[in-house]
Amino acid sequence: MGGRVTRAVRNFNVENRASREISKEKPTPAPRHRTARLDTVTDSPEIKEEVLRRDDRFLNLLKDVYVESRDPPVQVKDGGGEHLPSKQEEKRLTKLGHLEALDVKKVSKGKISLVEALTLLNNHKLQPQIWTAEKIAAEYSLELKEVNSLLEFFIPFTVLEFPKETKKAITSHKPKQLT
Repeated sequence: MGGRVTRAVRNFNVENRASREISKEKPTPAPRHRTARLDTVTDSPEIKEEVLRRDDRFLNLLKDVYVESRDPPVQVKDGGGEHLPSKQEEKRLTKLGHLEALDVKKVSKGKISLVEALTLLNNHKLQPQIWTAEKIAAEYSLELKEVNSLLEFFIPFTVLEFPKETKKAITSHKPKQLT
């Protein structure tokens, strides 16, 4: 409702206001400083002559300048305990089985792919005695603390199928009619 009111006020007498603004005389701009105008500088013949004139003294000085460049001799550092950290991480092949086409082929040690995470969570859920946290940590090169947190806080979804008898019971139930 408020939008309609503001639109009506904003559009009131728009044409008259626009024609009034257009018919006003334009204000004269403020005068510019002499040095700010480039066209006056390029028009003066003294400046053009000074720019185009060759100065023999400067040319002779320029001819005397000779630059010779040499690379400093390469010094191999001894190492001395200063090693830069390497960006290469150890990688391991993923353990995916028949889902190999869905995920990455190599992951860094200490990390798992999404398909591997779902697989290990499902294995632990179905067989918790076999797939313990220690076995999962050893199998996937993970820390035991992280595996315990993973098993505690992440639970895979379960799909429940209702038996056909209950479906018939639900569909055969007739809704009450209002009187």
